[in-house]
Amino acid sequence: MSSVAIASYEVRRLLRDRALPALLIMLLGLGGYAAWNGADWVDKREAAIALVKAQEQQRLAFGRKFVEKQLLLPGPRAVLPPGTMAPLSIGQADAYPFSAETAPMGDYTYMFKRVWADIGSPTVRAAGRFDLAFVIVFLLPLVILAASYDLWSRERERGVAAMVLSQPVAAGPLITVKALARGLVVVLPATAIILVVAAWAGARDPAGLVALALVVIAYGGFWLAVVLIISLFARHSTETAIAAGAVWLLVVVMAPSLTLAVVDLVAPAPSEMWFATDLKSRKTEIVERQRLYRAANPAPVRTPAPRIPDRLRDFYADLVALDNEIASLIAAHQQAQDARRHLLDQVRFLLPSVVVQDALDRIAGSDADRARAFEHQARAAQLERRRLYKRYLDRDVLLTVAEYDQLPGFRFRETGGAFQAGVLADLAALLIAIALILSAAWGLRGRVATP
Repeated sequence: MSSVAIASYEVRRLLRDRALPALLIMLLGLGGYAAWNGADWVDKREAAIALVKAQEQQRLAFGRKFVEKQLLLPGPRAVLPPGTMAPLSIGQADAYPFSAETAPMGDYTYMFKRVWADIGSPTVRAAGRFDLAFVIVFLLPLVILAASYDLWSRERERGVAAMVLSQPVAAGPLITVKALARGLVVVLPATAIILVVAAWAGARDPAGLVALALVVIAYGGFWLAVVLIISLFARHSTETAIAAGAVWLLVVVMAPSLTLAVVDLVAPAPSEMWFATDLKSRKTEIVERQRLYRAANPAPVRTPAPRIPDRLRDFYADLVALDNEIASLIAAHQQAQDARRHLLDQVRFLLPSVVVQDALDRIAGSDADRARAFEHQARAAQLERRRLYKRYLDRDVLLTVAEYDQLPGFRFRETGGAFQAGVLADLAALLIAIALILSAAWGLRGRVATP
């Protein structure tokens, strides 16, 4: 019996199964609803960004009237636009700010003051959304398991296994071909459905769709490998179904939760609310000390008076001193965040479901690294505008209207892409997991012949 004949028989049997079309239709319905949720989130985020930009234009137009009367150097309002594959996964986008104030005379606490309350909210951090990534990570395995759990147990129950193995066919290639046939009939159509609903929702980047297809196929391959090794041990379909459900519960639900609990013990997440409170308290103390010093040591009056009042120079000097004093507090907080993030990045490779979620977040542009890159770029834009402000102070000249109109805005520079290093690492972790399971299955292939 050739491998082609085995695969053809398996495909025909699956196509006759009425449960398979029902499973794929259910996946299409849930995937479509999840993709709509993602598209709706993108629309709302883009509407919020449009409002921010409109407010900025109004502010710039209003400030233009006073350019030649005082030193007016507004900072661009920084915004983080959704990625080209954003409808795929909302990910951690709700837990990080998407806009920042970059006024040159604003301190660190000023940048994200409008979103700090939401960032620290446990409701925001805990809230999950029913997006396409959820369908892939949680529900796609159930579809694959439901269509493939009886990979070999049905033959054993009906007594067909002994007859099939009496033919000139090796046990290992036999069950491997059967698993590949399941992949052809289940995983590939499921992948096509996910790609279609993702493109329908607006995620149409070619490279992103290719990366999405590879992640879904690799994840489907992992669950087929799980079914294969379970089939080597289970004698009955009920045993296989129970074992498959238990593995799904362990891999998708319990293991990530338990791992996160361990990480919380080893590297607890620093509280954003406590950090904000400490930072504001420290800032209030420093500002009050500076105020008392300026009151006790007033700057001498210069004659003739400079075009730019010296009080602005004093304010600039105080602001730089404030930044220097709170730098250690900010650095300690960021160090705690980086330590936790590094640990999470390492342990994710042990959890296939987390690896897939991370890959989908990175493809969609809703990962933590992109959000952090936005924060760094916004801070860099603020410091650059502050240096420009200092040059005008040193020259004691005001902006002209032409210079005001030519001030550059903020544009986020993408730091990754569909095939960034993190996505490739996630794919490699999945392939390694599949290889390990298949290696174990190959060593146990003799159990196929066990009645």
